[in-house]
Amino acid sequence: MAITTLDPSARNDEGHLSTVKIGFIIVMFVVSLAAFVSQTEFTAEAYDKGWKEPIVLLFVTHGSWWVFWPVQAIGTAIIRTGARTWKKRNHYQPVDQRNNGLIDEGVIITPKVGTWEYFQRNLIKQIHNVYHTAILIYESEVNDNKQTNNLQVLIDQNVHLPNSGSVIACFKALLGTPVFKYIYIKAVIVTVVLTVAGLTWYAAIGLTYASNVTAIYNCSAFTAYIFAIPILREKFSWLKMLSVVVAIAGVFVVAYSGENNGNDESHPYKLIGNLLISGGAILYGYYEVLYKKWLCVPPHLAPLITPRRQMTFANFVMGLLGITTSVILISVFIIGEITGIHHFNWSHYGKETGTIWAYISGSIVSNMLFSASFLTLMALTSPVLSSVSSLLTIFLVGVVEWVVFGILLTPAQLLGDMLVVVGFVILTVASWKEISEGADDDEVEAVSTYSFAVSQN
Repeated sequence: MAITTLDPSARNDEGHLSTVKIGFIIVMFVVSLAAFVSQTEFTAEAYDKGWKEPIVLLFVTHGSWWVFWPVQAIGTAIIRTGARTWKKRNHYQPVDQRNNGLIDEGVIITPKVGTWEYFQRNLIKQIHNVYHTAILIYESEVNDNKQTNNLQVLIDQNVHLPNSGSVIACFKALLGTPVFKYIYIKAVIVTVVLTVAGLTWYAAIGLTYASNVTAIYNCSAFTAYIFAIPILREKFSWLKMLSVVVAIAGVFVVAYSGENNGNDESHPYKLIGNLLISGGAILYGYYEVLYKKWLCVPPHLAPLITPRRQMTFANFVMGLLGITTSVILISVFIIGEITGIHHFNWSHYGKETGTIWAYISGSIVSNMLFSASFLTLMALTSPVLSSVSSLLTIFLVGVVEWVVFGILLTPAQLLGDMLVVVGFVILTVASWKEISEGADDDEVEAVSTYSFAVSQN
């Protein structure tokens, strides 16, 4: 079995320009922008139709995150199993069964494996991959194994998962490991911060304009940078600080310009909404940094993991966040109903009920796509870069509201949008090294799949 080194100085691709990583970042960036804009507009329309339950909305959006990783894992297993079946039908080669798939005269003889068994082993393989990625985080944060230069040693120091058999048994074994327990405890803490921050978003969008909510909430870029310096030990950079300040200046120009922000009867509680979302921006920046610190592969080990692996693990963590969110909010629902503090209205909105839930359905899908792409962006880059890149949604939301709803963009808003773009460009230049460098090939593949001896025939 191949040995994978964890010492960056021993790698031949140190400083390697990873086209795969850059491609992943571009795709995730575009998806996150489009998804955030659509989520904002879907949610705003639901509120305009009479929706008044931000906690319920938070539950059905963030609470549905748990679906994403199982869908990805099952979908990947189906695709791989289907590809194997197609290959068998179109490129059939007889398999020598004399030694039951063992090595015979230097040639690996693969055994026959049924379709269902192959499908299950694909699922087990993905559980192993998630587990081995989590080991890198656990050993770095808990055991401080930064000097270990053999990935197999790190794996051998932890519980081994079943290599075959029941998918459920393998997953249960994962849940019982110290590695998973560490990851889940950190996920719970991160979820609490995110839930409070997210609740301010859903509450504020019913009190102020969608453009204001988008603008002020994205000030989390500044708080993320402030938190990143002590928590992530990020070296202070005047260029990065300049980019954040320029982008935030653009945010405030957009938020406090134009007819949207005057005193009018349609949003009498605009000030409360703006203050509420400002608190959410601080918490959201804190959440981003905690996520990067506790639930992402540390920078000194990141070159060993391809963007595909980091995306898969981000989706797994997203599922943990979704499950925890559901538990927290279900408790809130029960307490609210029993004590009579608040009766949650899920469907009593008259003839608009169907329309409202159609908009909410769009918000759920959009939020899921945004969250998956945003978590992947943070894993591949940094919370600061991800936050500043999301500021570009300010311009896109303004354009959508102009084209769809006839809300004109003022010269001041256009100036603010330009400042945001300039800030993003500056930060991209300052962060180019962490954006572009990485591994195109998966060096942990040999370790993560060493037990997956499955015939492709």
